Amino acid sequence: MVKKEESRQHSRPTAQTGQVDYSVTAKYYDLLYAEQSVLDLPFYRELAASTHGLVLELGCGTGRVALALAREGHDVVALDNSQPMLKQLQANLALESEGVRNRVRFTEGSMVDFDLSECFGLILAPFRAFQHLLTPNEQRQCLMTVANHLEPGGTYVHNVFNPNLEYIVKAMQLAPAWQQVSEHTLPEGNGVVRRYVQLSPRPDQQQHEISWRYEEYDHQGVLQQTSVDSMTLRWQYRWEAEYLLELSGLEINEAYGGYDKKPLDENASELIYLCHRRV
Repeated sequence: MVKKEESRQHSRPTAQTGQVDYSVTAKYYDLLYAEQSVLDLPFYRELAASTHGLVLELGCGTGRVALALAREGHDVVALDNSQPMLKQLQANLALESEGVRNRVRFTEGSMVDFDLSECFGLILAPFRAFQHLLTPNEQRQCLMTVANHLEPGGTYVHNVFNPNLEYIVKAMQLAPAWQQVSEHTLPEGNGVVRRYVQLSPRPDQQQHEISWRYEEYDHQGVLQQTSVDSMTLRWQYRWEAEYLLELSGLEINEAYGGYDKKPLDENASELIYLCHRRV
């Protein structure tokens, strides 16, 4: 395959532990994660439909969840610490109807210690957002801040992946090899982007160091650019997650192992908790 000279871009770390600014990933995010919306948006729509008051999304990214809920008539506050992601959210919001635009407010900030001076009927941290917090101290501070922003009777949805030790061991054996995980057609058929992942688990710290490589090709198969994002996620085990929620002033009302509300057992791929603020 013919290649032209590559241009490389890298995301820069931000002040918040475990996060990067996503200047690379923001460009492709909506394309890469469209399938995730099929999995989790029905779950969040159902929750929002039974909620009174404002919705807060932590780690909102490009607005995948926030905009979907706003289209359903909900007022949403969207928080993220990545300027490139929020810039893409602003661009996405500009394509929406006036009614949707009026229902979304977005703000740059950390999920650890935000202070929005208002309370919410529903607070979400969808799709691994919470796992960017790499220390128990940061995690607990975030959850205490969440509890302080919940209305009486309001719900916080805690969602992290359920760690699969077999998968982690295999990733350790493969590291630091690059594995292609997907290929996506660019808008208007202007070529494709191929995504590769490199995982470096650190089980002693319950962390994955993750690098994403994006190769963008034009419609003739000529490589246009190669870009890399790197980040770290910390996983939680079930009993650790439940104890941390309890320590932070939250009471678990429902627990699921997937967005389809399947039981939370040893086969669960997700840890999903619906929590209220403990009175």
